[in-house]
Amino acid sequence: MNVSQQTISRIENGENVLPSDILIHLSKYFHVSTDYILKLSDVRMTQEYRLEMEQMLLRHFEFFLSYCRLNRTNQKVISFLAAQMEKAEEKKIKE
Repeated sequence: MNVSQQTISRIENGENVLPSDILIHLSKYFHVSTDYILKLSDVRMTQEYRLEMEQMLLRHFEFFLSYCRLNRTNQKVISFLAAQMEKAEEKKIKE
């Protein structure tokens, strides 16, 4: 974000105002509303992010149910394999 620690400290202490571009960047990065960052709302997730997560859950619901029916050992195996495949895909992207 190209913001110094000193600037962040001043914003936290109320000495500086949070610039709107940084506020928007933080909102997008953390998937929260700007009102949540400014403590104007208790709603953490943006409506857009909440809908995105709901759609993802619906697309993968059957897999999720199957995973939940596995014993703890098999769940760990699935999690390990998924992490390894994710690392392999990230490596391909970087190449």
